[in-house]
Amino acid sequence: MRRFLLLMMVIFSGVLAVSCSSNENMPTDEDNYDAIIERGYIVVGMECAYAPFNWTVSESAAFEGAVSIEGTNNLADGYDVMVAQAIADGLGVDLVIQAVEWGGLIPSLADTGEIDLIIAGMSPTAERAQTVAFSNSYYQSTHVVVLRTDSDFADAESIEDFTAASVVAQLSTIYDGLVDQMTGATHENPLEDVPTIITGISAGTYDATILELPVALAVIESNPELTYIQFTEGNGFEVSFEDSAVSIALRQSETTLLAEINEILATITTETRETLMLEAISRQP
Repeated sequence: MRRFLLLMMVIFSGVLAVSCSSNENMPTDEDNYDAIIERGYIVVGMECAYAPFNWTVSESAAFEGAVSIEGTNNLADGYDVMVAQAIADGLGVDLVIQAVEWGGLIPSLADTGEIDLIIAGMSPTAERAQTVAFSNSYYQSTHVVVLRTDSDFADAESIEDFTAASVVAQLSTIYDGLVDQMTGATHENPLEDVPTIITGISAGTYDATILELPVALAVIESNPELTYIQFTEGNGFEVSFEDSAVSIALRQSETTLLAEINEILATITTETRETLMLEAISRQP
């Protein structure tokens, strides 16, 4: 009961996390739960550029629940940040956020121990699970196509309706693999991040990209020249449960921490998760 009350206080109170000036890397082959608790803070890595899951905001424009990004004057906000804060509070430690490029997240966790968790809209794919452990899901995604409102493909009703479309996705994500399901589309070389992809679509360099629905909603809120297509059953992408789930990544040695995190996640109801996501979408930049 105490953990549940603490969790609810964090989610709705907007208390700022304490940032540590010098982080202690953890061994990558040990169960570090006791050491993390004794240290007093947990380091969470995310891109801070993937709204509404996570994004960067200046202090002057920050929501009261935003968290300082280690080594910068900016703060992180978004659904992932709220989940990370709930995890930290449930563990009874402070939250430290590190901004890490997508391709560097797993190495920073599993190879160097610079971060303790990845909470970054990451799907628990079988390939990633060879290197890291995953928690139970904290969100379940629907995959959509984002394109210009005036696109020749704006009236598409199926992923089969994109013949000759130029489709680009983010590097090292399931979205890049999903492009191949769009029969006849030109699979462009993937790009490093979503903002760059959106700029390319807005400029007409590419016709479309694939995103999860909350991200698409955030994108079109800030880019009115864009829209998205959510396909009916049987006309969209074939995606496994693992590819549509969003989970927290840990080192494979962190068995105690994994059990504690799953216990905390179990206290966050589906209704609360949906509310947090809608709130993140409404305030994303």
